[in-house]
Amino acid sequence: MKVLLISPVPTDPAGAGNRARIATLASALQDHGHELHFAYLPLEAADLDAMKVRFGPGRLHVPPWQATKGPWLRRALKKIGKSLSMERAHAYRLDDWYDAKANAFLKGLQAEHRYDVVMVEYVFMSKAFEAFEDVGMKILDTHDRFGMRHRSYIQAGQKPEWYSTSDEEELRGFRRAHLVIGIQAQEADDFRQRLGPKSATRVIEVGHLIAKPQPFKPSQAPSAVFLGSSNAINVAACEYFINEVAPMVLATFPGFKLFLAGSVSNHFTASKLLHPLGFVENLSEAFSQGAVAINPVQMGTGVNIKLLDALAHGMPCVTTASGARGLEALADVAMVVVDDQNPHAFAQQLMALLSQPARRAELQRSALQAANTWNERQLGSLTAALRSP
Repeated sequence: MKVLLISPVPTDPAGAGNRARIATLASALQDHGHELHFAYLPLEAADLDAMKVRFGPGRLHVPPWQATKGPWLRRALKKIGKSLSMERAHAYRLDDWYDAKANAFLKGLQAEHRYDVVMVEYVFMSKAFEAFEDVGMKILDTHDRFGMRHRSYIQAGQKPEWYSTSDEEELRGFRRAHLVIGIQAQEADDFRQRLGPKSATRVIEVGHLIAKPQPFKPSQAPSAVFLGSSNAINVAACEYFINEVAPMVLATFPGFKLFLAGSVSNHFTASKLLHPLGFVENLSEAFSQGAVAINPVQMGTGVNIKLLDALAHGMPCVTTASGARGLEALADVAMVVVDDQNPHAFAQQLMALLSQPARRAELQRSALQAANTWNERQLGSLTAALRSP
């Protein structure tokens, strides 16, 4: 089939979980023999040369695009509302981030290429579907729940980031698609319930597809690695670990080292404890620095892609419950899960793994098996979705 993938987030350069999600999804479509085109509606900086290589000649399309967050008056009112701590000031309208002028370009693409399937990344880009009235399959890959998303930040005592909208506006975006993809089971169930049993829009789960890693050996030294982008959730997670967990670990393992990989490391200074690696092209290089992977995040939605990447690399992992969202069935099987805001439990479980090579080896085997099973299930869901009428 001929498939058009539309996204405001690029596949290249790598460095964030959502980019990895889109890149592995694109690779899966290509590997299954589909002719894949990519329309990039730029909200972020991209390596267009690398993307041209990834998608092939004539298959990367960049329409005229003006990044926006709604009319200027509405933006001004939102700024005032935020200063007054008004909750509704954090919610955008569904199409505030979409430049409707792009649809003329997208209609031209459809007239030229006659796509069988159009897949849009993120509900706030769903207006793109209006350019494809005659397409038989319109698929919305949600990545996350954005209805009232800001509330999870406020409840965690953090400043809301990125996009949030009302539940009603999110549903309006869902109804523009024939098929909605939830990135984890709980969110997919929530979407189904909110749409209702009589909805013409179906919902399925297709989690993050994990790229096959290069072989490597984890470190045997008392060390851990945290992989993450520079968003506030990851920065707060590092601060929590450094301030509340690490002192207990250092009391038993004075030489313990924490390696930070990804742009989150830009927020921290190197020390005897901290070893920022910056952007790492090959994740195997990052994970090889640690004996254990940690994920001490205290909040979040969607599925935790950094944890899936760790499992795919066979890393023994210690994570909070928030970090394990969408992967709860793997708790105590392929990873160790502790309650949020329990630094003592986190330190105890991490130290137990650091002192037990046999237990780490057992978790490595279980993690690899779980990652392979996960990938097979997600690929099966994606293949079935593309075949369905």
